[in-house]
Amino acid sequence: MTHRIGFIGLGMMGGPMAKRLLHAGLRFSVHNRTKSKAEPLIAEGAHWCDSPQAVAANSDIVFSMVSNPDALRDVVLGSAGVLAGLKPGAIHIDTSTVSPEVIHDILEAYSPRGSSLLHAPVLGSVPQATDGTLLMFAGGDDAAFQIAEPYLRLLTSRIWRFERPEQATHLKLICNLFIAGMIATLGEALAFARNADVDQSTLLEIIGKSQLNSPMYQTKGASIIQDNFAPRFFLDHMLKDVNLMIEAGRSLQTPLPTIELVQQMLVEAQRSGLGHEDYSAVVKVLFKKGN
Repeated sequence: MTHRIGFIGLGMMGGPMAKRLLHAGLRFSVHNRTKSKAEPLIAEGAHWCDSPQAVAANSDIVFSMVSNPDALRDVVLGSAGVLAGLKPGAIHIDTSTVSPEVIHDILEAYSPRGSSLLHAPVLGSVPQATDGTLLMFAGGDDAAFQIAEPYLRLLTSRIWRFERPEQATHLKLICNLFIAGMIATLGEALAFARNADVDQSTLLEIIGKSQLNSPMYQTKGASIIQDNFAPRFFLDHMLKDVNLMIEAGRSLQTPLPTIELVQQMLVEAQRSGLGHEDYSAVVKVLFKKGN
């Protein structure tokens, strides 16, 4: 693998993803809004760039992992964005969870310039980003995917291919729909158990022995019982994803009434100051109402 690689966005997920690529011995450039988050990678040999444009100019393949659609628009289409620096034949791989609309707009901007966009959002959290077992949904040009695939394999245990970038975007939103619904159900169950004087750990044990079980129920359930809401995925980001789901559903004339109720819970939790806790902190809204 001889391509020059760039990575933009070194947050909770982007940081460990970039570290895996750097440790593969690649020529590597990085940028983040806050340079301090890049310092550990710079210390290991990554080249710091002052803008997304500079990363793109130094790279054959540019990865990005940013927090929301507006951030991606700025990273790509801003005055010092990726598009301003990307060379003909270069590939931009965005792994963020964003809207189908922004992916469509960016794709239209890339096509006339001879460069390629793959939208490849991932399913998993910090442990999977760290050990390279993320699940990835890669949509876009097949020739670009063939070039990028060896690098994508460093981050993933499984990749699903889609012809159009927007298909991968929609698939990621559908998966996060499950996550949002499951955390609401788990929170309601634990609140119900607590108020009924049923041991919450016993509830998780019973679920674990049944067809109802999910690893997410066990890990998040145990953390909730321990009152541990250290963020693996910010509640603010879950609300952003839920908003994107609802917007996309409306554009497809697909009602999502259950997720609209979860949205209300997340909004209440955010207004209570829980936005930078783990998304499982939404259960505090239910626990508070039970008091």
